[in-house]
Amino acid sequence: MALPSSGALAFSNIQTEFGGSNPIGLSEYYAGGAYVPNGTSGTYGAVPASGAISVQNFYGTSQTVVNFVDANIYNIQIGTPASTAYQVNTNGSDYRGDNAVYTVLTQWVTPAAQGGNYEVYASIVAGTLTSGTVGAWVATSTSPQWVLTRSIVGSVDVTLSMQVRRVGYATVLDTWTVYIYSERG
Repeated sequence: MALPSSGALAFSNIQTEFGGSNPIGLSEYYAGGAYVPNGTSGTYGAVPASGAISVQNFYGTSQTVVNFVDANIYNIQIGTPASTAYQVNTNGSDYRGDNAVYTVLTQWVTPAAQGGNYEVYASIVAGTLTSGTVGAWVATSTSPQWVLTRSIVGSVDVTLSMQVRRVGYATVLDTWTVYIYSERG
């Protein structure tokens, strides 16, 4: 569970979220150290890996680690329409879909049980989609997907620029690219 984005925040709250030992000292909570993962970010930006550190650095942070990987998804069908999909699932994994058969690509959040607490934003870089929300934040609790279908002979493709953030927070936690290709032969 994320620490609050404002209001009272004690050393003990930070210790409960990230672990640690007593007596509590902020020096044990640098990003990349024993307790706080690299890239941990919150309301006021990234938790520092060295130098000045304060309680303010921990507003809106969480032990949860979000890590998406660029995806290249291809589907080639002979004699039937080719439908290719990319899905960010509430179970903490993302999927590729080939004609409604889905396969896990990666686990994008650890722990996976946190998968429903985020929202994703897709922007089209090139090409067009058959279906899927672009230009707006979509909750991962709905397991959103983006689909590209080719019904006649030939091919189509689309490149999406993706972002993810925790529901209720403005800080983007990760960005990645999804390339989808559908071909009917």
